Amino acid sequence: MKISVAICTYNRERYLPQLFDSIVNQDLDRTLFEVILVNNNSPGNTKELFEEFKTKNPDIISIYKEEHQQGLSFSRNNAIEAAQFELITFLDDDAFIDSKYLSELMRIFQQEDVTAIGGKILLHYETEVPNWENPYLNSLLGYFNKGDVEFDFNRHDYPRGSNMAFRTHIFKEIGSFNIALGRIGSQLIGGEEKDLFNRIYQKKYRVVYAPLAIVYHSVPIERTKSSFIKQQALGTGSSERVRCLHVSVFHYLKRIGVEALKWGASILIAMLYLFQLKFARARMILFFRFWVTLGLLYK
Repeated sequence: MKISVAICTYNRERYLPQLFDSIVNQDLDRTLFEVILVNNNSPGNTKELFEEFKTKNPDIISIYKEEHQQGLSFSRNNAIEAAQFELITFLDDDAFIDSKYLSELMRIFQQEDVTAIGGKILLHYETEVPNWENPYLNSLLGYFNKGDVEFDFNRHDYPRGSNMAFRTHIFKEIGSFNIALGRIGSQLIGGEEKDLFNRIYQKKYRVVYAPLAIVYHSVPIERTKSSFIKQQALGTGSSERVRCLHVSVFHYLKRIGVEALKWGASILIAMLYLFQLKFARARMILFFRFWVTLGLLYK
């Protein structure tokens, strides 16, 4: 087997060198993977950085593509079309990977009934940890950690976009990423991964959690500010509205009911933090839930 490493990027030039370095340092034979970079209208020197990567690593198959339709889902679908190998993994442009990342994916894909894999995503703070940081909101920064034991996902959970891999042929069967969902430029819209994995689960395909396939997600100081969390939360709610209405009005109303339950849990967690005098954590828990609900109910 061979694997395509897809990087879809928009205006993240400062992070690409650390991602490229982590790919170069993989312990997997270089003949077993290719790198596809899809430039989604980045204004800087993205192409030049990738050309430099290609020049320094002529033994790695490297493919440069441009996607002029703005949006992460457009870019990912472009990468799928460009992929030459039977496996594909998608890496965020502001992340980097453990040296055993690709070999670990290959190891698990040796099981022929495994259709997709999701791994651990750890945070790499560029500055100090924010005072509101807590395990209930870390996912806003990309954190995803289901422990150190390999297991099969069920339909109630799914891998996250910074660390997911697939058998490439699956997209011909279930379709590609929904272009109505996913980040568009600086708009923090999501939901495209959840939508995709729901289609995979409908086919009852096997999705495996790989704790040793580790991605490190960079967290700059601007992502720790309330303004970013607000934008992220509004985007989460808005994405859920679009995704659910795409299924049915009933599905959307059901999601509103789930949101009411999440309000109850959020209030309980906030009260716990208040009793511990951790006011910043309590405040952010409640504001986050308010912003998600706002995005869910209003365009």
